[in-house]
Amino acid sequence: MRLRLFFVLILVTLGAFSQERETNDYLAIDYHYGSILKHNKTVTDLIHAHPAGLMLSYNVRTTGAKRWEQEYNYPDWGVSMLYQDFNYGVLGKNYSVGFHYNFYFLNRNLQLRIGEGINYNTMPFDIETNFKNVAYGSHLTGFTQIGLQYVKPKLVGNLGLRAGVLLLHHSNGGVKSPNTGTNVFSTSVGLTYDFSDQPVEIKERVEYEKYTEPLRFNLVVRGGINESDYIGLGQHPFFVLSTFVDKRLSYKHSIQLGVDVIASEFLKRHIEYTALAFPDRDIDPDVDYKRVGVFLGHEFRMNKIGIPTQLAYYVYNPSGYENVPYVRAGVKYYMSEKWFAVGTVRAHGFNAETIELGLGIRL
Repeated sequence: MRLRLFFVLILVTLGAFSQERETNDYLAIDYHYGSILKHNKTVTDLIHAHPAGLMLSYNVRTTGAKRWEQEYNYPDWGVSMLYQDFNYGVLGKNYSVGFHYNFYFLNRNLQLRIGEGINYNTMPFDIETNFKNVAYGSHLTGFTQIGLQYVKPKLVGNLGLRAGVLLLHHSNGGVKSPNTGTNVFSTSVGLTYDFSDQPVEIKERVEYEKYTEPLRFNLVVRGGINESDYIGLGQHPFFVLSTFVDKRLSYKHSIQLGVDVIASEFLKRHIEYTALAFPDRDIDPDVDYKRVGVFLGHEFRMNKIGIPTQLAYYVYNPSGYENVPYVRAGVKYYMSEKWFAVGTVRAHGFNAETIELGLGIRL
């Protein structure tokens, strides 16, 4: 019954979208079948069956009316809705919704799909009723998709065919423990349906002038809540102050160099608990829990959207917690020339520490 309601909602929503922009729109439905990747040894006990499911997506083809559309070879943008069944009761089922971009290569026969969104899991961890599910500590998680497909639109009338591979990642980003997350690698096959019989009218390419900007100073304040890997220590707030300089090299690319100051209340509790529970480790319970990292970053710019990625190293971390390089990746939205909002995941390898939400200024 839930699945039926899920897809009824999808069809109603997509129908509303299609009425607004018929000429450039198409619908796609994909069946996927795959395996859970063993990215963490604690995931081993969860690998019992092959996950399968359906993804329905509504897509809008760009025409080159804006510069970013031409710079990225006329990509698609749209909304995706996913149903994923792990075929294992402990993990339950996932219902996801998110936004995506499709980028094209090889004369538009090869499609790279990248998307982010939110997910609802039906069977998260519960100490009494579902203690084996260490993948999801909460009903709500993040949702990431990366796909590579061979596409052939309008093979028979308005129906097209596509097939490829898909990586689906679900995790709550350390907001609530446990949180090993899941990475599912799948093969997929699907159909597309174009709403219009006419070809998309592509705007003639414009030779734009080379785009550069001088060095800009940025200040970002981030925050949120997260929890120690030790279950039961509770969720606590954290704050991150970041300052960095960026250089816009071209319309699509900019590079960054900066500093993070991180204050996480969960780490203070983590240190106190570890010192008490493991006295043989000789841990000082009063050691400073704050950390400082330096980072080098890159950002893709797509109109008002930015895709930042950063690689960082701790220069101050007296507690020694996860004393390895960390990465940050996410999405940025420029509300004006100066102000932007940003959502990112900060992780050590495959272990996400937290999801950060922030507000920044670029001067």
